[in-house]
Amino acid sequence: MKVKQIAFLLILFLSSCSPASKQPVSLPSEPFLVIAHRGASAYAPPHTFPSYELAIDMGAHYIELDLQRTKDGKLIVLHDDSIELNGNEMEIEEITSDTLGAFKPAEEFNQPTNQFASQRFAGLRVPSLEQVLREFGVQTNYYIEIKSPERYPGIEQQLIDQLDGHHLLDREDPIPKVIIQSFSSDSLKKVHELSPSTPLIQLYSFKKQAELPASKLKQVTRYASGIGVNSAAVTEQLIETVHQSGLAIHPFTVNDSDQASALIAMGVDGIFTDKPDLILHQLRKNHE
Repeated sequence: MKVKQIAFLLILFLSSCSPASKQPVSLPSEPFLVIAHRGASAYAPPHTFPSYELAIDMGAHYIELDLQRTKDGKLIVLHDDSIELNGNEMEIEEITSDTLGAFKPAEEFNQPTNQFASQRFAGLRVPSLEQVLREFGVQTNYYIEIKSPERYPGIEQQLIDQLDGHHLLDREDPIPKVIIQSFSSDSLKKVHELSPSTPLIQLYSFKKQAELPASKLKQVTRYASGIGVNSAAVTEQLIETVHQSGLAIHPFTVNDSDQASALIAMGVDGIFTDKPDLILHQLRKNHE
């Protein structure tokens, strides 16, 4: 057989193998994941260093980061895609990172009725993704939500580049250093192409009980490792169908002991919470 023919057959063989190499990774069945929703945000302003530090100290497996992007192209950690600044409602995509420095994320938290309010939070500012990764490095795990990706073309590549720059991808760890979630399936599919070894979570929100047929979940398995669902919509049937599809399920956001206990008993794989200490305590109680 001629060399060119052999080379052509080899290319065909490698091409046929490539889709398998891009199958989503499976999340480990243990441990049960306690995911600190915006950090330990019941006790400190959400998406701030004190909130993340407290969550880590409490023993949360992941700190959640919500991503937005400023007008000058910086990825910042903030839930809302607009803020009130100087009496005006402003979109994050129209604000430079310097202008964003005037925003005080602790003001909403530091209400007189909040027993955890503190003046030590008054000087906090919105952190950039780079600042968070530089501060916590590989010593913690990150559960990152790409917010409103349609507003920020190219945010998937930008995120993967930053994570790779901090050596957080393609690692051999007991649990993944990074999990990425989004309500946008298109965004998640882009991330999967860029980083096939990174676990992805498809988010859903339902007004009533969740209805996700096996046919729909089969499509999700092509790019994601699990789903996230608002906790009130979760049913035993949903959990069973999700697990039969080979996916994990992480409900959000649970701050009540009884609800946490019920979800743990039903078999979910992790929980988002503003109170990591409460969920960890409930896990211990459920296993006594």
